[in-house]
This record gives sequence, structure tokens and C-alpha cells, in this order.
Amino acid sequence: MDSSAGSGEPELSEGFASMRQYYIEGLFVPRRYLKKLQPGSKPALKDVEPFARSFWANDPTDALNLASEALHGGQWLETPRVSLTSEEQRMRQAGAPELPGFASLSASSGKKKGKSSPR
Repeated sequence: MDSSAGSGEPELSEGFASMRQYYIEGLFVPRRYLKKLQPGSKPALKDVEPFARSFWANDPTDALNLASEALHGGQWLETPRVSLTSEEQRMRQAGAPELPGFASLSASSGKKKGKSSPR
């Protein structure tokens, strides 16, 4: 018998236990520009927007469906990338240089607080 049955706490169903965070990254054309687009023509580069969000889902297909709904009538320019790691995490794992002022949290957590810099 489940130990949480009598404690009044809600039980997690199997569906919630298997949910993972998926990162969806791609390019899309917003609905307002699709209306102006002639059939069979390609959108202008100025009309294309980046999309990068994370979604909790049971599988990558569900995450992609949620991302497509988030476009609010927009259309993918090409099939978006679905992964379990964000672009930031992939770049840090590859050892890519970081921009000044955007140091990783692990590097900045070692600094001592309370000391001011010399003037």
C-alpha cells in the first residue's frame, strides 16, 4: 500500500512522473507575416523570428506540439530542434568562450561577497 494514501497528499500519476523538460529551438514566420506572403514564395529574412523555449512533456512529440501551439498561428520555417539540453548548456559543454559579463554561475559563486573593488 502507498504510504501517502492516508496522509492527504495528492498522488503523482504515472504521466507526471515521466515528464521531462525539452528545449525547442527553431525559426518561424509569425501569423501577421504569413498573411502578406504570396503562395509558393519564401518569407523575407526580416519576417523570420527565432524561437527558443522549454516545455515539460512526456515525449519529444508532445513538446513539439506544445511549441507549435505557442506560435499562435505562425509557421515553422524548418523543423525545429528538440533536445534535452539548451543551447547554453551545449556551448558550455563544448568549452566555447563566454561573453564578458556573462560568466557562468559556478565561476561567480566562488567570489567573496562584501568586498568592494579598489578605486
